[in-house]
Amino acid sequence: PYSPDDYDKTSPLEQWKSQHPLGLQIITQMETENPLSKDVLTKSLRRALKQFRQVKIEEYDDLGDGCVLMATWREGSVFVLWDGRGHVDINLFAYEGLDEEESEAFNLWFRGNTSLRVVLYDEHPRGFGRVVSYKHDSDREAEPHWA
Repeated sequence: PYSPDDYDKTSPLEQWKSQHPLGLQIITQMETENPLSKDVLTKSLRRALKQFRQVKIEEYDDLGDGCVLMATWREGSVFVLWDGRGHVDINLFAYEGLDEEESEAFNLWFRGNTSLRVVLYDEHPRGFGRVVSYKHDSDREAEPHWA
């Protein structure tokens, strides 16, 4: 058997140190069998965004059967894409103040009184330098335990 000391750790350590996580992106897909509308989704988005300040929402509904809702604020953005039937994609990004608990609250508030159910949930740290670590997990001053 090989031990960790048998491997060259130079390249992984350089990659680790090159990471600069800046925020978190969360992709959620929701579906329902019941009818939706742009008005229902806009109300859902406004309800889910109450925790954020100075939110600007734009609506685009000349794109086929559904619509795109775009909300921006100083610390992030969210895009809601509705196919005009029973599928909704949500792309939520925030620099600060978004963790798993808050994103679950966002999804819960967004679903509200609808019959939407989550069929896909995926989160990714975002930044530069081949980011693979979450901002809250990386202590830039400390060496990783494996180095």
